[in-house]
Amino acid sequence: MKKVLIQFLFSCLAVGYLAGCSSDSEETPTPTPVEKSKFVLMTSIERFGAGYFTTLDSLPKGTIANTNPKSLQIKEAFGFRSFGKWFFNRSNAAGEAGLQKYSRNTDGSVKDEGFIAAATQYLVVSETVGYYLDENRGLLKLQKFNPTTMLRTGEIDLSVVKKEGVEYQVVGKHTIAAKDGKLFVGISYGTKAAAGYGDDVFNAIEFAVVDLATDKYEKTIKYDGLKGVGWGSSGNKMWSVGDDGALYLYSTGLGNTGFANPTIIRIRKNETDFDRTWSFSTKDLQAGNSLAIALIKDGKLYFEMASTPLKADYSNLTSTIFEYYVQDMTTKQVTKISGMPIHDYAYANDQAITSIDGKVYLWVKNGAQKIDGYYVVDGTKATQVFNVALDGAIQGFVKLAD
Repeated sequence: MKKVLIQFLFSCLAVGYLAGCSSDSEETPTPTPVEKSKFVLMTSIERFGAGYFTTLDSLPKGTIANTNPKSLQIKEAFGFRSFGKWFFNRSNAAGEAGLQKYSRNTDGSVKDEGFIAAATQYLVVSETVGYYLDENRGLLKLQKFNPTTMLRTGEIDLSVVKKEGVEYQVVGKHTIAAKDGKLFVGISYGTKAAAGYGDDVFNAIEFAVVDLATDKYEKTIKYDGLKGVGWGSSGNKMWSVGDDGALYLYSTGLGNTGFANPTIIRIRKNETDFDRTWSFSTKDLQAGNSLAIALIKDGKLYFEMASTPLKADYSNLTSTIFEYYVQDMTTKQVTKISGMPIHDYAYANDQAITSIDGKVYLWVKNGAQKIDGYYVVDGTKATQVFNVALDGAIQGFVKLAD
């Protein structure tokens, strides 16, 4: 009997548990899976041009490489945007112009989710509704598509905004935005020679307002004394919706305005016309600047400003002369954010100033100091979070939805 008992206990231990052998035994708990955050980094091999999409499992720290074995090489790395689990580029991997949708595979590789040829400026409103401009289909028409299937589903005719005597007219080339159930579509009145880039013939900004539920044009709104909201050649959309629910639009200072009066204007939450009681310009802080990126969060406006005046011939636009600032929107006090070197102009990077998990992050590229990474803001100071070792440049960085 003693021998049988010993053999029984040994066999229980050999299979790794004593359940059924003793009423006091417990099962080993199953480890809880650790959820990975999903980040996407876009980098260019040189300052502009070809580059890579690289996915990351967590917010980087320290110095990292810009690629890994799962990276996707692309012909054009000039900024990108995301929506939920998806991210979008203005060309496919081969460099063909159009709207390219990607997602991340479970192994960290990049998945091709569809492509719409000839699409330029675009907006994803929901998983099933999006809009884009295809100039081949009409300068005064917006195309509608389903972002899930990446198929065109219709169009909106906005020829009602046409003005006699203007040789080049286009809608949505620089700005297509949405809030509160309305679509706000920028109207460009320019010249055939410049095709709507910095050639505004009127000293005013005009937007068509469209009802999202019906796709019907409602009205045109106008803001006198400014030109050129946005600059639709990159992934940087040059507008944002603040945490106050207002739509903020950036008159960049690019083009025939000569950097004289870069200005941010807004359309308040639940309103469909410009708020003419508020605007923000850097002209009284520093002559010659461009406002291509900003973030409005917790009553603060984060922006960048050139440390020396920008020249109208663009000769110093690519110089390392920019710094980040924050304005208290109540007191109007402007403070330079310390803790980082001067940096390159945040032109194409739509996430140069971005909020991740409630914190504000700033992209900093300073080639002389071999810095190309992100800093996190604490009040009016910033500290480096990660740096990318490369000769090119970061063109964008986002956290995807789970």
